[in-house]
Amino acid sequence: MLQAARTPVLPLIWANIFCCCKGTGTPEFSSCSRTGVFEGHCLGAAPKEMTAEGSRQTSGTSWQPSTYVDKTSSLEILYYSLAERMVQVENETSMKKAWCDSVDARLQFLESFHRQHAASDHYKAQETSNTDPPSRSSYQEAFPGGVTQKEVQEKEEHKKLKEKVKELEARNKELLSKAMSMHKHSEDMNDPSRLSAVLQMYEMLRLRDWEKLRCSTVSCWSYKSGSSIIKKLFDACEKDIQQRTANIFEILDIPPSNDAMTNIKQGMVEEIRNLLRYSYYHNHSEFYSKIIMQAGIDTKTALQRQFTQQCCKTYCLLLLQEPPVEAEWNLQENLQYLEHVDKKGLEHWRKPAFLWPVMKCGESVLVKGVVWD
Repeated sequence: MLQAARTPVLPLIWANIFCCCKGTGTPEFSSCSRTGVFEGHCLGAAPKEMTAEGSRQTSGTSWQPSTYVDKTSSLEILYYSLAERMVQVENETSMKKAWCDSVDARLQFLESFHRQHAASDHYKAQETSNTDPPSRSSYQEAFPGGVTQKEVQEKEEHKKLKEKVKELEARNKELLSKAMSMHKHSEDMNDPSRLSAVLQMYEMLRLRDWEKLRCSTVSCWSYKSGSSIIKKLFDACEKDIQQRTANIFEILDIPPSNDAMTNIKQGMVEEIRNLLRYSYYHNHSEFYSKIIMQAGIDTKTALQRQFTQQCCKTYCLLLLQEPPVEAEWNLQENLQYLEHVDKKGLEHWRKPAFLWPVMKCGESVLVKGVVWD
């Protein structure tokens, strides 16, 4: 008795897949049946264990091994492709589910999407910038009578700049007018005897040098003695400059009472002052010692000599400015331009007297006077 034919499991699986794919339009599989594949596979799998009936059926059917092998390989390829597709579909499904359930996943997806598009736009912009920009005529041809956005922005910026320039010009004009009203005459900053420098010398003389002399134990001067000495020195300085100027006119043979030469003399006075100012600035102590002697002041200590010489030098340089700066000793007319040496108010003054005079340039008061009582 013949043993029953053993049927392997794998051929059955392939047979089922083949039957499922019967309607896919594949020509090799459309004309086959499940029984034929099964029987053919049984014959190919165990030829020694076939029954007599099976052998008779096989003898009537032509055996084609190559066709079978081709069909098997096609089924394997189809199987693996279906398996890969199912894995891909499952992954996509899980990603979509996770994306729907998680807000963070949505945000990450949107950010990655935005980065991709931004990189694409940047690359396109670089390609556009590398190419030649279209000319103005091409814009006009494409949009006749139209204005581009760039032109509109340029016009707006140009308008803003024009307004800013107008504001700056008005501001500059205002500051220039103020500066010109404050300084009618410009100064040479390289000139050490210019007005601003000499006024600073005078300020240091009033504050530092005078206090140093007054507080000295060797040569202590009171307000009364100091006021008398300063006035004598200033008067001697005025006489010295007047005498030197007269000597120059005498050398030039210009009489002082000749009215026809008044305009010429007035122009020459400015030049003479400039020359004398240079001379008075660079002269040494012997030069000012003569003025101190003419004032009738006897200096006993080195500190007194230093102070009196500095007084003469400073006031001579003020007198030689153009226009000159002169000392005003009239106490009654200058109460508003006075200050007390002890900073007392005007209502507390008893019998004030000048220590330092009021310094005036024409009608303008440059330095207030200092009084004591």
